[in-house]
Amino acid sequence: MKFLSLPALCALLFTTTLGAQNQPPVLSNVSATPNWAAQTLQLSYDLSDVENDAVEISVAISNTAGLTYLFSVPASGDVGFPVSAGSGKSISLDLSSLSAVTGPFTVRIVADDKQPFDLQALVNEVDSNRLKNDLAFVEGIRHRTTGAAHLAAVQDSLRHLFTNAGYFSGDQSFNYAGYTGHNLSGTLRGTVVGEQVVIVDAHYDSVNNAPGADDNGSGTVAVMEIARLLGRYPMKNTLRCIGFDLEEAGLVGSQRYLQSGLPAGEDILGVYNFEMIGYYTTEPNTQTVPTGFNQLFPAVYNAIAANQFRGDFLINVGNAASTALGAQFANAAAQYVPELKVLSIYPPGNSEIAPDLRRSDHARFWDAGHSALMLTDGANFRNACYHTPQDTLEKLNFQFMAGVTRATLAAAAQLAEIQHGDWETVVFQGTVGTTDPNASCQIRINADQGQSGALYITSSGCPLKGARLELFNLAGQQLYGQTLDGLDGVEQMINVGMPLTSGIYLAKISHSWGRVTQKVWIR
Repeated sequence: MKFLSLPALCALLFTTTLGAQNQPPVLSNVSATPNWAAQTLQLSYDLSDVENDAVEISVAISNTAGLTYLFSVPASGDVGFPVSAGSGKSISLDLSSLSAVTGPFTVRIVADDKQPFDLQALVNEVDSNRLKNDLAFVEGIRHRTTGAAHLAAVQDSLRHLFTNAGYFSGDQSFNYAGYTGHNLSGTLRGTVVGEQVVIVDAHYDSVNNAPGADDNGSGTVAVMEIARLLGRYPMKNTLRCIGFDLEEAGLVGSQRYLQSGLPAGEDILGVYNFEMIGYYTTEPNTQTVPTGFNQLFPAVYNAIAANQFRGDFLINVGNAASTALGAQFANAAAQYVPELKVLSIYPPGNSEIAPDLRRSDHARFWDAGHSALMLTDGANFRNACYHTPQDTLEKLNFQFMAGVTRATLAAAAQLAEIQHGDWETVVFQGTVGTTDPNASCQIRINADQGQSGALYITSSGCPLKGARLELFNLAGQQLYGQTLDGLDGVEQMINVGMPLTSGIYLAKISHSWGRVTQKVWIR
């Protein structure tokens, strides 16, 4: 479920008065009512459009909490094109093809009025003050040994942001030297070609003695800002925002992601990797370059020299296979953020000849054959506070950081093919083809709020003896399964054998009388 931001709401209310660009349609009051025995779902919604444009309405169903939308079922009613604005819109969905599919289900409804998207207006919403406020929180040692508590707090902030912005929130955990690392992602599944993926990423960890404002708090907050703004709109291709862990340990997080975290069958269209984007200065002789840079990139070196080696530009680094992506980014920057100076360099191969250009997570994507860019202020070749306790917020230029964020938002939105529309999701639970157990059977599932792993189950009108209990997390992973031996009307305690951390789980009980799925909230 998403909520309109105040700027978006104001734009919707005052579009006619102010003569602004065509506004996208808005979905609201979305609800889903399943009839399991009839194998149908009744979907209702309200649709508004300031200009009363004809709108295309599409519906897809997920059983992976929104990571994928693989089910397009027969639908009738206020669906397809054209649909006019109004209240009390209704769609009837035939769920018979889902009879062998395990829920719970998420239905996504997308509204697109097929009008041109005013990308400049969205780019202009990037807020330098919000970046600064976010960085005030992120700043601090984020290292697995010397800053574990703050590292965990930043991880929680990323998780909550992705969830609250409507993304499928993913957490790839892995072991490294006794520490559990976390690659945190938010996925907004594409409405047309979900297998084609655009990635915006940054590593969020720091070295063990630095508060890491530039390295890489600046990149982290840029990912957060882009996730907030782009999450409001549907896109034809999938958008994924990622915070990588353990970059400072040798690009470990991105390596693990490419080894086992990338979903099968996906095609990465491009990766925009932020690696320090906050340090900017117009003082001469503040920008240095690696040894041999002048020989590899003479034209770029001459431009830097002609500018008296001022550190007032963004460096756009792509390998030999990423020149098209690099040009796409540079063109987006020139069109939407013309004040941002971008210098692009493309070392041969995967930059084996220039290892300084491989010092971030983009290099793992290069080695795996994917198009990727490193967007950087130059790290230690510009910022003398690199990897020191002096890498702090007050030394950074937030207008420059906002400009880099704006250019990347524009490029990512173009590559993901942003739509002039709106989207909403609603979750419904049950099993297709069964009668509704709640009509004659009442089951209550409670949890031990002390997180001991205990569930308490009582029933009325349906025996528990012989029923099958299964517990899932919201990603659809089964955590526990057991056949029950309790009696109708008697509370049964089940110890699932593991602590249940705070969050929402799904408990499913199956028996001859049917199935029931309930949310279990651990506080």
